[in-house]
Amino acid sequence: MRLQFRESEMTEFQIKRDVNVGSARSMGLPPVDFKAMHEIVLPYRLRRGVSDKIAWDVAHAAPIAIQTPEGLAYSYVCQGNGVRIVPGVVADAELVIELSADSWQNYYYELRTRFGLLYEEAVRFVRGNFRQWDAWEPALRCLYSGTPIYDPKSLDLRDLDDSPLDIRKSFNRDDDPRAMSHFLRTAGYLHVRSAFSADEIARLSDETDRLRDNSVEGDVFSRWSADEKGVKKVWDLHYMALQSTLIAELDRHPMVTFLNGLSEEDLIPSYDRDNGTHAIIREFTGGENSDSTYMLGWHQDCGLGGCPITCPRIQIGIQLDAATSESSQLYFLAGSAGRTCHDQFSEAEWERLPVVTFETQPGDVTVHFGCILHAAPKANGPLRRRTIYTRFMNPMSRTLLDRFMTFDQVIPHMDRMPSVDEMAGKVEAQG
Repeated sequence: MRLQFRESEMTEFQIKRDVNVGSARSMGLPPVDFKAMHEIVLPYRLRRGVSDKIAWDVAHAAPIAIQTPEGLAYSYVCQGNGVRIVPGVVADAELVIELSADSWQNYYYELRTRFGLLYEEAVRFVRGNFRQWDAWEPALRCLYSGTPIYDPKSLDLRDLDDSPLDIRKSFNRDDDPRAMSHFLRTAGYLHVRSAFSADEIARLSDETDRLRDNSVEGDVFSRWSADEKGVKKVWDLHYMALQSTLIAELDRHPMVTFLNGLSEEDLIPSYDRDNGTHAIIREFTGGENSDSTYMLGWHQDCGLGGCPITCPRIQIGIQLDAATSESSQLYFLAGSAGRTCHDQFSEAEWERLPVVTFETQPGDVTVHFGCILHAAPKANGPLRRRTIYTRFMNPMSRTLLDRFMTFDQVIPHMDRMPSVDEMAGKVEAQG
C-alpha cells in the first residue's frame, strides 16, 4: 500500500548518511573470520576450480594484499596460470588496502563493492591507489560469491534461432513477446518504440515538471547539483509514486506490467525503498551545455553494494524527451548483466567493447537489468533529457531494507554527490 504525502510533510524526510545501511552486522549475517577464510575456505575454493575461473583475468595483474588494522594480512597472487593466497604482504604487491573485520565482511558478502567501501570511507590505502583496485575486484568477487566475470572476448550472444544476436536491435510494442524477452535476458537491455502514447507522455511530462518545481533541496525526494555557472538544479527525483497518483499508477500500467514480465523474474515495485520510482533530469538553458557537472559514468545500479538484496532488479525508462547524440544518452555494455565487470579501460579498449546506445523518441521505453554495466555521460549538445524510471526489485528488499533505505546512504553529502575521483583523492590523502 502506498502512502501519499502532502507537500507540507515532505520536508520532514531529510537525507541522512548511514554507513551501517545494509551491513552484514545490521542484518545479523553469520560472522566471517578473516583468518580462517584466507587460510582454509578460500584456498579450498581455489583448489576446487575457482582459480581456473579467475586466473585468466588477473594473469598480468600485480599482486594485491588486504590487511586489517591489527596487522593480519594476506596477498592474492596469480602465478603459473593459477591464483593462490599468501600470508602477509608480498614484496611486489602494488596495492595494499586496509579494511576492518566488519568492512571486509561486508565486501565478502557483496554488501559493499570497492565503490561502496570508498564512499563509506571504510578503506585505507597503505600502498597504491583506488584505480588499481579494478584489476582484482572482479576476481575477488568471483572468489567470494561466485559471481562470474564478464569476458567480452568470449562473449557469444545468440538469438532464439541460434543466430548471432543483433545487439543494436530495437523492437515495436506489438513484436513477439518471446523475442523481446529473450533479447532482454540475453543482452541485458531492451528498446521498445512508441510504448506510450503522446497524450500519456504529455501528462507524465507535466507531472514530472511539477514535482521538479516543488522539490526541496536536502530531502529524500530529490537530488541537486550545481551547473557550470554555479546554479543549483535538480538532476534526480526520487519516490515520485509517493507524491503523485499519476506516477503511482505506472506500476500497474499494462505496458509497464508487460515489460516487467519480460524479465521472467519475481519482482516487486520499489515503492518507498531504494529511491523508488525516480526521474533522471538533464536540462539546459540558453542553448548552452550548462547541465549539472554530475554525470553517470559506467556503473551498475548495485555498484555501491547490496546486489544479493536488491537484485535481480529491472528499470523501465519512459522517455519524456528525445535522446540523441545532442543529449545525455544511455549506454549499455551488452551481455554484462549479472556479472562482475571491469570499468577501467583505455579509450581504444572501450571502442572494441560491445557498447550500445539508442536514439529514442518521446514515448519510447528502455528496459535494463540493474546489474548491467551502463552509463549516461554528459551530453554533447543542447537538448534536454528527462526519463522516468519505474523500478522493480528483489522481494527480499521489502523485508531487509527499511522505509527510505538505500545503499546510496553511504555517500557523504548526498545532496551533492562527490565524484569517484573526488572520493579517491580524499581517501588516498588520508593514507
